Amino acid sequence: MHRIALLLFASGVLCLSQQPPPRHTFTEFQVKDIFRGKAASPKLTTEDQRMFRTMIRSGGEVTDNLKFAGHFTVPQWGCGSDCSQFAVVDSISGEVYGPFAVSGVPGTWLEDHDSAGLPHLEFTPGSRLLRVNGCPNERDCGFYDYIIEEGKGLKLIQKELLSPKYQRPSIN
Repeated sequence: MHRIALLLFASGVLCLSQQPPPRHTFTEFQVKDIFRGKAASPKLTTEDQRMFRTMIRSGGEVTDNLKFAGHFTVPQWGCGSDCSQFAVVDSISGEVYGPFAVSGVPGTWLEDHDSAGLPHLEFTPGSRLLRVNGCPNERDCGFYDYIIEEGKGLKLIQKELLSPKYQRPSIN
């Protein structure tokens, strides 16, 4: 009996040690200043950026929309049911990163975790952290933490995929 209890305890410790690390917090990546000047026009350099030029320009040229990392805007638009596309626009340089697409976390995961209303994106004006909750390009569902790097764009710093039970079937 003592061996069984020890084995169960060891199994529990092993399971706990395999838990993903907690997600990063916005305060870990604070910015010092919030840009207040006139926003530069977005520089649309790729075919995808030019395809969504109206959404990127309308969300990228308005400094009232400064919502991310001190001097970035994050224009967002729909791409179907429970799907969002977005870009990240530098209000100082006009540099555009993206567009990116993310669909929501599968409903079965939301039901099992009592998490209705989980946003696709989370960010704040005073932090370089951008969290993505969902399925980038409708696959690899999970939780992604990025930071913005000046002149380089988004850099993935942590990823936690949902278990295979909650992944969306591949569309080939």
